[in-house]
This record gives sequence, C-alpha cells and structure tokens, in this order.
Amino acid sequence: MRTLLSQFCEEFDLAVRPLLDPLRKSTEILSERPQHVTAKSLLPGLLDATHQFRVLADKVAEQQAYVLIFGPLKSGKSTLMNAMSAAYVSEVTSLPAYPCMVYCSHSDDRKFVVTRYSGSQDTYHDPAALRIAVERAHTDLADHIRKVEAEGKSFDPAIHFPEAIRRIDVKVPAGDLAQSGSVLVDTPGLYSRMKFGYDRMTREFRNAAACAIFVVKTDNLFLEQVFEEFNQLLELFSRIFLVVNLDSTKKDLRADGTLTPSLESEDPIRIVQAFENLSMNAPLKAAADEGRLRIYPVDLQRAASRRLATKAGDAEAGESLGSERQADFDGFMNDLTEYLNSTDYLFAFLGDSLRRATSLLGEVDNATTHSTVTDLSREMTEMEQEEQRCNDRLAALGRLADYDWRDALSDLRDELVEVGRSRSESVLADSSHALSAAIDRWFQSDASLAGLISRELEPLFETCQRGLALEVHETLGNHVASGIAAVRLPARVSEDLRSAGLQFGEFGRGGLDSVDPTRAIQDTELPIRAADLPVKRSIWDLLLFRSKARVRRRILGPDQKPDNRIPRDVKAKRLGDPVRQLLQSRMNAFQAKRFPELLDRIALDLFEDYAGAVSASLQARIEASRSSLGTKLRDLRKELKESRRVLNRITDLAASADHARAMVEELSSRYSETDPHDLAQPVDSDSLIGLPFKEIVPQSPRSKQAPVETKVEPEILLEDAD
Repeated sequence: MRTLLSQFCEEFDLAVRPLLDPLRKSTEILSERPQHVTAKSLLPGLLDATHQFRVLADKVAEQQAYVLIFGPLKSGKSTLMNAMSAAYVSEVTSLPAYPCMVYCSHSDDRKFVVTRYSGSQDTYHDPAALRIAVERAHTDLADHIRKVEAEGKSFDPAIHFPEAIRRIDVKVPAGDLAQSGSVLVDTPGLYSRMKFGYDRMTREFRNAAACAIFVVKTDNLFLEQVFEEFNQLLELFSRIFLVVNLDSTKKDLRADGTLTPSLESEDPIRIVQAFENLSMNAPLKAAADEGRLRIYPVDLQRAASRRLATKAGDAEAGESLGSERQADFDGFMNDLTEYLNSTDYLFAFLGDSLRRATSLLGEVDNATTHSTVTDLSREMTEMEQEEQRCNDRLAALGRLADYDWRDALSDLRDELVEVGRSRSESVLADSSHALSAAIDRWFQSDASLAGLISRELEPLFETCQRGLALEVHETLGNHVASGIAAVRLPARVSEDLRSAGLQFGEFGRGGLDSVDPTRAIQDTELPIRAADLPVKRSIWDLLLFRSKARVRRRILGPDQKPDNRIPRDVKAKRLGDPVRQLLQSRMNAFQAKRFPELLDRIALDLFEDYAGAVSASLQARIEASRSSLGTKLRDLRKELKESRRVLNRITDLAASADHARAMVEELSSRYSETDPHDLAQPVDSDSLIGLPFKEIVPQSPRSKQAPVETKVEPEILLEDAD
C-alpha cells in the first residue's frame, strides 16, 4: 500500500539520487589530478558530499530508521545492539577503538562492507578476516595521525589519509531489524584519542536521524565528564534514550563479611532517581521534563543473552536467565518502537530528510563556487592564451625554417666581393714590386729554379691571398659587430624572428666565429716551367752540338724538377735578362689574369662559410625551439584538456545541484504543511508520482548555465513508482 510518506520517499529519491552520478564523476576526475593542482582541494569535500548523499538517498528510499548509539568505550553499546536485533552482531566489538561508524542492518547473508574516505570498498564474509583488516588499518591510521600531529597540523582523514576507514556495514540475519526497517549505528567512542571520528559523525547526522541512544554504565553515571558532550546530542536529536547499563550480579560487602545484592541489582530505580535529583545538569533536566530524554536502567548482558537464547528456540535457557531486567529492556524497546512508529517521528523523518538535503546541497554549492573554481577558470584562460602564443610561435618557426637566409645576406655578399675588387689594383701593384724583388734576389743567389718557385714566388702569392682574405674577414667582422647592418630582412621575417624570440645578430656573431679566413687560401700552380726558359749555349755547346734542351737540363735540372744549384755567374751568363724578363712577364700576366678571379673566390668562399654557419646555427636553434615548443604545447594541451574536463564536471555538478535544489524546494513547499497524521494515509496508486520536472527551471545566481532538464519522462516515473 502506497502512503503519502512512501510517495514522498519516491519523489525525494528522484530529486536527490540523480545527483550521485555528477558527484561521482567530479570526484573521479579530481582523484586523477596531481595533488598540487588547482581544484584538487575540493576532492575531500566532494567525496564527503557523495557519501552523505548516498547515505541520505538510501535512508529515505528504504524508509530506514537510523538509531544512533552513543556512549563511552566499553559502555555496552555492542551488547545493546545484540539485544535490540536479537542477533549476534558482536563482530563490531573488535572495532571499538577505530573511529568509524558501524551500521548494523538485516541481510539474509552475513557480510561486512568496509568503506573508506576515498570511496573504495572491501567486502568480507569472515569476521576474523574483518578483524585482521581493521587492526591493520588501525595501525596505519595511528601512524598517519602521529605524522600529521608532528607537523603541527590538525588531522583530517579525508585530506591526510583517504584510505582510512569511514564506515563498516555489518549485515547479518536479524529479522527484528528487517521488520522495523531500523539500522543500528554504533558510533565511535566519544573519548577516543582519535576524536575526529566523533566530530565528523556529528556533522554527518545533523538533521539526519530523529533519535539516539546513549549507553552508560552505572559506575560512570555520576561522572560529569561522561556527559560533557551530551548537550550537543540534545541539540542534534529530538528524542534521546538514556540506557543505564546495570550489572545485576554485583554484590556489596556487609560489616559481618557477608555479601548482599547491591543497590544496582536490587533497586536500580533509586540510582536513576539519585542521578536525576543530584547529578543531572540543567539541559538534561529540561529535556527529561519535556519528554525528549527518557532513562532506562537495563542489565544489557542479561537482556541480550535472553533475547538470543529465545531467538535460538531455547526458551528454557532464556527463562533461566530471569526476567526482572528483561521487563526493563522490553519497556525500553516498546517506547523506542512506539516513537519510531509515531506520526511525530514520521514527520520528523520527512523534515529531517529535506533539511539534510538542503544542507548537503549547500555544501555542494560551496564547493562549486569555491575560489579554487574561479582560479581554475582563470588558469584555463591563461593556458588558452599561452596555447595561442605557442601556436603563433610554431607557425613563425615553421616559416623561418623554410626561409633562405643567404637571400638576407645578399647585400653583404656583394659588399665583400666589392672589397676584393677594390683592393685588386693595389694588391697587384704591391705584388709586382715584391715579385721583381724576389727575382732579383734569386739572380743574386745560388738557389735553384725550384727554390725560386717554392721559396719566393709561391709564398708571395699565398701572402697576397692571405692579406686579402684577412681584409675581407675584417670587413665581415665589422658588419657583424654593427648588428644587422647589410642584412636585408623582409618585414615578415623580422616579425617572425621577434615572435619566435630570436635575434639575428646573435647568430651573425656565432657564424663569424665559425669562419676561418685562411681556408679560402688555395695552392695555385704558377705559370713557370723550366722548358720555357731561354738558356744561352756556350761555344763548346755549339761545337759539341748540344741542344738547348740538353744545356737547359745541365744548368737547371730535369724539366719536372729543376732543382740544380745555379751559381750567380752562371745565371748572369746563361740566363740573364731574357730569363728575368720572361719570369717577370709571366708572373705579371698570371697575376693580372688570376687575381680578380682569385679575389672574388676568396670573398665568395668567406661569404659562403659565414652564410652557411649562420644558416646552420639558425636552423639548429629553430629546430630545437620547435621541439621544445612542441613538447610544451603537448603538455599545455594535456593540462588544458584535463582542466577543462574538471571545470565541465564541476559546472555539470553545479547545474545538477541547482536542479535538485529546485526539486527539494518544491517538495518542501508541498509537504511542509502536511498534517503528520496524513503521512500514514494511503494515496491513489495510479496517480502520477513526482514533481512536474519539465516545468522546473533552476535559476542559479552564480552562473549563466542553461536550464537542466531531467531526461525522465512522467510515464517512466509512473512505471518506477509502480
């Protein structure tokens, strides 16, 4: 039978559960991000919101009554859970010191599900395996807490140790829990060193549960510190059941040495009355007077034993345990059941669910509008601008790589050639004088013709080349020192150089260092051959019919190697002015013909060496810049893609949250004035269940996002409801 409350639960689920998917996607993508990046700090909060929304959605969808059990360590909370469920759920007794929530609910199969702050889960079917896993996890948690505390920080598991256990679901065959729809929640010990568990728990269950049970042993009932934080529970829950855990086996010592049943076992009501009259503070007293706080003295160990024995079919064993304390437990259970079945609780359940949803949506809103989201958007704009700059630089580098840099240096080439040509006449005149002097010195010595060529004429010719090469190189250096003088760069090329962050002058200076002016000097065969020299024959040469060639070889040596030593007087008699004039004229003609060509070649060779070095250096730098820029651009695009994915997920989450908020507000407006007695009334099962989703247009003052429409049609909603 569908009631107004079940209809509300269905509509609430349709409003809230769709938010789980964008939350999951947001946490998944943030989990993949490096720890230092922008928006990573949102992950703990969104993981927490995801967990809270899932718990809330499941709670409302299954109309679960969360019964929270509080109390100091070893106060009897687990024993109470055994008694209330009439099932052995004391696997949780191995976990009391671990600061996590333990949920106990009915299941046909026994299993234990461990959920971590990161959202990951492990399932166990063996209590021993669970115990080992939790003990290991407890050690790891303690190590992380000490490490964080040593750094002077406040430990938060969601930030410092996401693998810490957040909750443990104990699912066991417990028919009584199945019938009531209750989920027993064992909370961390209030006085555990790992206090963060309790602090987080109070945040989780604010506006999430309507009642709580506080368990305390009689030995601790009158200790003020036990109730130091009880006032906070009074603010959180509209109904609290205070269970005073008795030890009915306790004995008191008489003066005669005999033992007698203690007041705790004989008349526990007097202990409760003493607590109410003497120790109860004002807030507790006010809550008790208003009926929000009720006190029950119960021997929990006996009650649990009796319930388990009776459940197992051993009625006789159950009876043997006595029933005097069972009556107190039955009274507690009856009052608890009556409250959970009351219209007050149902109305509180409805209101708490709506308030909790609104509170959680506020947390999601805080996350999606956090300053880090604005920072991420700003960083993305900067990355997009940097991406465009990188693309522009790559395009400029590509054009520069295709440019012929010799064209830019053509004016410099022409000027270097002109330097050689302008120096040709003076070099030729200087060399002619030097040549005449070298020939005169040869005639005044006993040196061979080969010596004249190798020691005088060839060095003279090489010196002329060297002088010209050094002068051209000096001219080239002057131009390089002046920057880009004599460099004709098109405006587009100059702009590309600036865009690429390159300066042509830098490569000009580097190119000059690569130019060796002496490399342009070449060995040249001089036009002097022994066979061409006119040699005078003596009277004896004529009488003996010696030919001129024979006489020449006798004086000069072999035509291919004229290295005979020639005395000065022989040179004067046999060679004389004809040979002097021939040598002078041959060398002058050679110089006049070859020097212009030689000078042009020296200038062009130096230019080619320089231009080649500049071009190679530019191309090397261009390719290195392209490679470096390409790597940077790939990394930038990857980061931009990841950041865009994150921002899109957060934007989608914000839109989904706005949509959910509009639906929750609609639910609140329709159900807030509902008479509590009407919640249990049947409703027409054929009527459409849900809100007019298509008509709801969430308006977010924090964004200009388009309205988000749900993809669920009313007909589908009807099918789901049926």
